[in-house]
Amino acid sequence: VPEYGCIYADGFGPFAEGFGAGDCSNYGGTPCEEVVDGVLGCMDMNATNYNADATVQDYDQYGNSSCIYASCDDVPEDGCIYVDGFGVFNEEFGPELCETYGGTPCSSGVSITEQTIDLAQGWSIFSTYMIPSDASVVSVLSSIVDDVIIAKDYLGSAYLPEWGFNGIGSIEVGKAYQIKTASATQFVVEGDYANPEDNAVSIAAGWSMIGYLRTEPAAVDQVLVDLVANGNLVIAKDYLGSAYLPEWSFNGIGDMVPGAGYQIKTNTEDVLQFLSNDQSYRLSSINVVDNAPVWASNVRLTDNNMTLIIEDAAWVNKPNAKSDIIVTSSNGTIIGSSKYTSPVTVVTLWGDDESTLEKDGLVLGEEYNLSLVNRSEIKDLEISLLNDVTSYEANSIQIASSVTSPITATDSRELVKTINVLGQDVIESNSIDSKEVLFKIYSDGSVEKIIR
Repeated sequence: VPEYGCIYADGFGPFAEGFGAGDCSNYGGTPCEEVVDGVLGCMDMNATNYNADATVQDYDQYGNSSCIYASCDDVPEDGCIYVDGFGVFNEEFGPELCETYGGTPCSSGVSITEQTIDLAQGWSIFSTYMIPSDASVVSVLSSIVDDVIIAKDYLGSAYLPEWGFNGIGSIEVGKAYQIKTASATQFVVEGDYANPEDNAVSIAAGWSMIGYLRTEPAAVDQVLVDLVANGNLVIAKDYLGSAYLPEWSFNGIGDMVPGAGYQIKTNTEDVLQFLSNDQSYRLSSINVVDNAPVWASNVRLTDNNMTLIIEDAAWVNKPNAKSDIIVTSSNGTIIGSSKYTSPVTVVTLWGDDESTLEKDGLVLGEEYNLSLVNRSEIKDLEISLLNDVTSYEANSIQIASSVTSPITATDSRELVKTINVLGQDVIESNSIDSKEVLFKIYSDGSVEKIIR
């Protein structure tokens, strides 16, 4: 070894302050404490501080080389150029952190030959940054065909393996596809990497689905910043229904990630140009909103949804911070839920999945009901919308003008309504697990809870 350090099965790490021979042994390494004979210095002739007399490469306490490079053309591998050294990239340290610490990220363009894509059980949206030799959707999904129920493009054209029907044709770079699988699964796409800087994505006016071509995640508001600057982006949604709404400065998505796909609505046709992997997007300028419900989360995802927006100004009485807004269909099925968030609350309402026999969501034109749930109460809500319509329309955005509660306290105990939910979704105690809980709500505002 060139200096004091630790030999691992797959590499070598120099000792540093806080990490010595004892630590090396604890992590399964072999400590080497022999005296280093020779001259420490930079031994890379491409560096500006190359030392021809050096016999041992010099590293700092963080494992960074002491070699100084004028440009990325001179570095020996992917890494970060600092003013006084060079650090190699790894799983925990990449281009974005390099820039954060004032360095210059360098990539040698390592070839990418495949991508593994994970799918959740049920409905999700996928995309790929690979260009397969056979781009037919039949070929791309062949390894999981037994799990695939249906796949669709943004036009609604379908691939139905059970019927041997392929209405999609081939997978396109930059596009995304809805898919329903019988179980959680994954598949691998092999081929050539579609460099993001060389593959601009054409976006149709209205609704479409886009993929993500970069190898590292990036904040959705920064990736789509040009669409927003042009006043063209209305909304973006992931497969969970989480939304990015630039008009309301609401970011429920967070980062765009490889392998995922996103539904977006634009006013006009446009083109999305990703940055190369050598460049980094700015950090998000909007705080990511966690609006996962506190009390009721058993909502079934389908292939269609709509977005309900409630600004703080619409509430006659604003809820407390740990309240949920629950949306139910006419038969009492929970088809949407969200935590109250200020200054705007966004709830995704799910439509019916026509690939199932049972009714599991709202149908076109069906009215919906809202309730407020927190630790102390469950009460109905009355909502008025700007367009005076409280019925379901897939992919619509409905904005509340006022939200009130019709229940007023009286001396009577007249039963107003009941709600059935799973115990684990509304009660913090683990003692009842997933037993059904029946809430009886009376006109005086009191609540009777029955566990069964």
